[in-house]
Amino acid sequence: MDTEQLIRDVVKSVLERLQKEGMFALPAGSTAGQGANSVQQSRNKSARADKKIVCGISVRHIHLCREHLEILFGKGYELSILRDLYNPGFASKETLTVVGPKLNAIQNVRVLGPLRSSTQVELAKTDCIILGVDAPVRPSGETGGSSSCVLVGPKGAVYLQEGVIRANRHLHMSSEDANYFQIKDNQVVDIRVPGPKGLTFNNVQVRVAPDFKTEFHVDTDDGNAADIVNGSIVEIVDASCISPIASQMADTDKIPPSIPDGSFVGEVTDPNILKNICSIATGRPCTNEQIKDAIEAVKVSGKEALSGQLTKKVLVTVADLDKYAGTGITVTKDVIVSPLAKDEANARGIKIIYS
Repeated sequence: MDTEQLIRDVVKSVLERLQKEGMFALPAGSTAGQGANSVQQSRNKSARADKKIVCGISVRHIHLCREHLEILFGKGYELSILRDLYNPGFASKETLTVVGPKLNAIQNVRVLGPLRSSTQVELAKTDCIILGVDAPVRPSGETGGSSSCVLVGPKGAVYLQEGVIRANRHLHMSSEDANYFQIKDNQVVDIRVPGPKGLTFNNVQVRVAPDFKTEFHVDTDDGNAADIVNGSIVEIVDASCISPIASQMADTDKIPPSIPDGSFVGEVTDPNILKNICSIATGRPCTNEQIKDAIEAVKVSGKEALSGQLTKKVLVTVADLDKYAGTGITVTKDVIVSPLAKDEANARGIKIIYS
């Protein structure tokens, strides 16, 4: 017996009985069989509305071209596979040191394979702040006019004139899933994240390919903001009801003051790193004296930068008010009057002039 036909007959019989008992009404002009089809279509529509997908957090990493691989690791060198990635590609055992214009460094940055036609470094905003790099947000592969850095490997160093980017939010999607979700390649969608720090990510570029697995990619900064990890389930949503707004800054008098921060991270004092950096400029290994001078220059520049940021402030307290009895207190950006001194000055008739 045809199982599918049996199921259809049972559904038809049940629907007809329900119709006779007044518990179910078919649309005008339809039959019980068509009613069963409409129920199935409704179920399919409900299934399509569930657009849940898996999320992957993309940690800072490097893609290398053949030329740069051989400069950094040696002639004829090949990458060693550490593990395969969820989507096509692999994480290699090889890592590099990335050095920025401030001579700050991030070490052990993973190289991903396979090799590409051009070298690309993908960082998060936090990484860029550490390195002193102003990397633009770009789709992978669009590196023209992007930021620069120095890559340091065990056999040499490469000055990358451009190629440092912050990868845009993107969604890898298989052709099958793209057809199911009715989404096209390079379409921009919105992704909703649940949870206590839930939010909606806008401007997510969809990239469709037959060999892709459906996976939403964000960098570590976005992942931390939404409190998500590898394997978190997120959902494609329609946020078109929310009016888009352009990026803008507040008026100068409404900008909150930043918290002074004199900390520093990853200052380059490793002689081996400095030796490789120096060799790029000179074309030959640096002498010990040159390395010593480079270390000293880093220290001096740091002190000069710090001293330029510090400004001496004058604090006026109640105990100082007698000095201002005849002249009044002129308040500038470098003069601070305590709240108690303000009240006492007003009580004594001492003028406070704001400059």
